[in-house]
Formats: sequence, structure tokens, C-alpha cells
Amino acid sequence: MDIDKRDYEYYKAHAKDVELDDITSSDHNANLLMMLRDGDPEWNGKFFLLNEEIDGDPDEFIVDDDDDMGWLGFFLGSSEHVVEFGMRFFPEGKDQMEAFMEGFKHNTSLREMYISTDIGRDGYESLGYMLRNNDNLGSICLHEFVIGLDSARAIASMLGHEQYISLKHLFFVQNDLSIEGLVHIVTALKKQPQLVELKVCGNNLDSDGCRALGSALDSWEGASLKYLHLCHNNIDDEGLGFLVAGMAKCNDLEALTLCGNPSITTAGLTSLSTFLLSKSCCLERLDLDQTNVDCAGAGALAAGLSSNMSLKCLCLSGNSIDDEGIDALVSCLPKCSKLEELHLSENGGISPLGMKSLSNAFQSGSNLKHLRLRDNAIDDKGLKALVEGMANCRSLTRLDLSRNNAVTAAGLQALLRAGRNSLKELELWGIRIGDDGARAIANELVGNNVLERLFFCPGFSNITSKGWSAFSRLVCDSSSVNGTYLSNHTITNIGAASSHSAPNTTRFHLFLNSNFHSSNAATLKILMHHRDIYMLPLFRWKLMFLPLVVDWFERAKQFWIAIHFMVPREQILESSDMFALHEFFSEGSEDYESRALSAVYKFVRNMPMLAIGKEEE
Repeated sequence: MDIDKRDYEYYKAHAKDVELDDITSSDHNANLLMMLRDGDPEWNGKFFLLNEEIDGDPDEFIVDDDDDMGWLGFFLGSSEHVVEFGMRFFPEGKDQMEAFMEGFKHNTSLREMYISTDIGRDGYESLGYMLRNNDNLGSICLHEFVIGLDSARAIASMLGHEQYISLKHLFFVQNDLSIEGLVHIVTALKKQPQLVELKVCGNNLDSDGCRALGSALDSWEGASLKYLHLCHNNIDDEGLGFLVAGMAKCNDLEALTLCGNPSITTAGLTSLSTFLLSKSCCLERLDLDQTNVDCAGAGALAAGLSSNMSLKCLCLSGNSIDDEGIDALVSCLPKCSKLEELHLSENGGISPLGMKSLSNAFQSGSNLKHLRLRDNAIDDKGLKALVEGMANCRSLTRLDLSRNNAVTAAGLQALLRAGRNSLKELELWGIRIGDDGARAIANELVGNNVLERLFFCPGFSNITSKGWSAFSRLVCDSSSVNGTYLSNHTITNIGAASSHSAPNTTRFHLFLNSNFHSSNAATLKILMHHRDIYMLPLFRWKLMFLPLVVDWFERAKQFWIAIHFMVPREQILESSDMFALHEFFSEGSEDYESRALSAVYKFVRNMPMLAIGKEEE
């Protein structure tokens, strides 16, 4: 749409009278402008500019030629309710951007902004105007579009103009920035010491960029930076050295992400190690995935971790750490007392010797809670070496062994037997578990009231209906009331996420485990699968158990009501493979009361002498 030169006052004067259908390309877009102008209590405060529909959400404004970008900018700028704005598309033409920004820059309610298209020098200048006047705008993300040198200079001019107190999170992601443009931008960051999170990822950051960024960090007095993400760049040992020097003043830095920088070697890790040993270091998460860490690099890191009292998560996946490197890392774990999460996936293979070293960590007082070992050619021998130290372990709650295809039922059985004291989540993606493995897992989980989530890929696991039957019996053995009571009421996921691959009845029993306390889940399963509860085992206690029977049905009714409210009856009754649950979901409240009375009647009927108070002599 052609746009005449109109200033903010023009839009303000005509806002109430303008016909929204005349300035938009569709009824949907007109409704969005009405929402901006008049407000809507059900609106989530989000607004996205797109060139095509993505999710069909009501907050998607699909830009077409007939949309007046000046009016759109005005209504966005004057809205007091929009809090999140995304721009994935904007029509070409400098006049269009100028008209839009003339109104948009006046917004004072936005908190988050996501831009995926270049808005040009005038656009970035207007963005600076908004930052000066909007005390709520705390996050700006420029992602997945090319920022040329002219735009990089405009961004640098905006950031270097003055400090924007409200701006806490600034992201540059996959912008293909040139070295010169990148240096301009990171140098301008000297004006923004209030930043809490900075992300420069996939942007060719090299030693020159690191020098400029290190200088900016070093210039910040009272730095607020907590999260620094520099993944998938061209950082080498020299660049890391510049960063380490700059981070010395970042006394609040909690997370450093350097993954995907394969030019970092032992020399760079040695520099990083000095930072880990420094008194100013309060890092809690260090991500060095895919950074070419080898045995020597692991040793350099271990030296830095030997006295570190802050690190909680160390990511070293996708490297070349061998048994010797693992032994070096493990040796420092007792001293690195707060480390709870260790990622060692995809390191070219860990032998039983390396697994033995990890096992020793559990025996030497390590506080590890989450261990990732996927894709390391681990076999049963290696797994059994690991579990030797797990028998008395109370800390390890999550273990990822995915894509270790040599692991068999025997190894899994040994693992679950050793980990039954603490393990809450086990990932086995990409392992051909088979029916034998399924039965071994199910057998070991009988009586296990700790493991909650078991993940594997159903399509790859080679588990047939026989294996699933073992899991079904695990979560609900309906052969007897006692069998149902002793089933596993703790595990909430088996297979894929949300147990989508499990048989429907098994999924439903897992749903009960997820939404009810284990004792209450057991109660519901008994009600569902045992309409006539066998009373004979209770007779030896005579009438002492009659009040308990009545009380059990009274307490169980609240869970009966809850599950009938949570699950649509038709959903169960229309599923032929959930036939075992049809009778339960067909009964009404009166039917439930009849069941309770029937149980009491059967109890009393079979003990006539006790019922009338005449004990045998």
C-alpha cells in the first residue's frame, strides 16, 4: 500500500474514526487492529508479523499489500497491553518501515522483541528511541537473518549511544556477521553493563571479536552479566584467553556456553582453568560440547575444577575424552562438591576401565545427580562396571545411556537392581531392548517405588506385544486384588514421551500413576479391575475388619469421582482395546454405592454368628 507522509499526531487524531477494513487486507487483520485499539481481556499480549500463517494463532498478523503499515505501527505503539512482539517479515521499501516505526517507537508496554528481518538504519534508530522511553523492554533477539555491515554499524550506534537500563537480555543468533561488523557491535556493548544475558551464537566470532568483547566485559564496573552464550563461532585459544581476561570482573556469571568451537585446544582450556580457580568465579554451568576436548584438555579442566566450589553442570559431549581423561575428571569430583550434572555423550567410546572410574565417583562422595553417557559404545561389561559403585548411591537420579547398542537385558537388569535406591529417570533411546530386555526391566521394577520415567524408542526397540505385556502387568497385575495392590504405582512414563506408544490400557494406568498418589492410584486400579472384592482373607480377623472395609469404600469414592470428572466416559467406551475399563466407566454414583453395600453384605453374610454377636464357645 502506498503511504503518504503522516506523523504520529495525524494517526492519533484519526484513530477513533478510521475504518479498520480500509487499512487491512483481511477480516483477521482488522480484528487484530481492533484488539490493539480497544483492548481485549482474553488477549495474551503477543503480536507477530508474518508473511504466511504458522500456527494459525489469533496473534498472527499476515502482512499483505493492502495492509497500511503506518496504521499498524501506530496501533502497536499506542497499545498498553502488547508485551511480546515478533517480526519475521516486513514488506520492502524504506517508506513502509519509516511509516511503521513512526508509531511503533512510541510503545511503552513491550517486554520482549524478536526480529528476524533487517529493519535498516532508520529502524534501529527508532528502536533506540523506544529503549530510551520504554522502561519495560527487557529482551531483544535478532535471529536468523543476515546483518550487513551498514546495519551492524547502525546497531552499534544504537547500543553505543547510551545505557538502556531496562535492557537485560540481548541476543544475536545466526546473523552471518562480518568480523568488522561484529567488532563494531561488541565494542558498543561497553555502554550496557546492566545486561544479564548476552548471546552471540553462530556469528563468526573469532579472536578479534573476542578481543573486543573481552575489552567490553573488562570495562563493566559492577557487571550484572549472569549468562554468556558464545556457541558455534570461531573462537580459538587466543580468543578464549581474551574472554577469560574480560570475565574477571563478571562476578555474577553463572553460565558460560562455548559449545561448537572446535578450535579450542588444551592451551585455551588451561586459560579457562585459571578462571575456574579464581575467587571471582561463580560459574554454575559450563558448556564445552564439541570443542575438541581430548585427554590433555580434560586434565587441564580437572586442574581448574579441583578447587571450584560453584560449578553444578559440566557439558563435555561430542569430544575425544578417553579413559585417561575420564579418570582425570573423576579425580576432581569429590573436591568439586557442587557438581550435579555431567555430560559425557559421544566421546568416541568409553571402555569398562573408564566406566569403572565413573563408578568410583559414586563411592568417593560425589554429588552427581544427572549423568549423560549416550553413544559411547558401552556394553554390558562396561555397564556392570558402572553399577558397582551405584549400589549405595543416593544421589544419581537421571541416567542417559541412549544409543549404546551393545547393552542387553543382562546389563539393564544389573543397572536397575543397583539403581533402585535413587534412579528416577532412565533414557534408553536407540537401544534394541527386545522382549527379553522388556521382561528384565519389568521384573526389576516390581517393588521399585523410585523410578518414574523410562524412555526408549518403541519403533527401534524391537519390543513386541509380549514385551508390552510385561510392562502392562508391571503397572497393573489384574489377576488378583493383591496382585493389583502390589503393582508399580510410581512409574509414569514407559517408552516415548507421554507413553504414546504403549497399549491404551497401559497408558491409562500410567496416567493414573501420574495424576494420583501411589496409594490412591492403587485404589483406583482395584476399583476398575475387581468389581467383586474377595473377602475370605479378611474373615480370620472376624468383625474387626468390617469398619475398615466400609471406610475404604468411603475414602475411595473421592478418587472414583475425580477420575470420572477427569476422563470423558465416551473416550474409554469407544475404545475397543480398553474393554477391561468399560464396566467401571459405565457405572454411576448409585452403582458405586451398590458395590460398597454388596461388599459389606458379603462380608456379613459369610459370618452369621459374628453378625449377631454370638461367639463360639
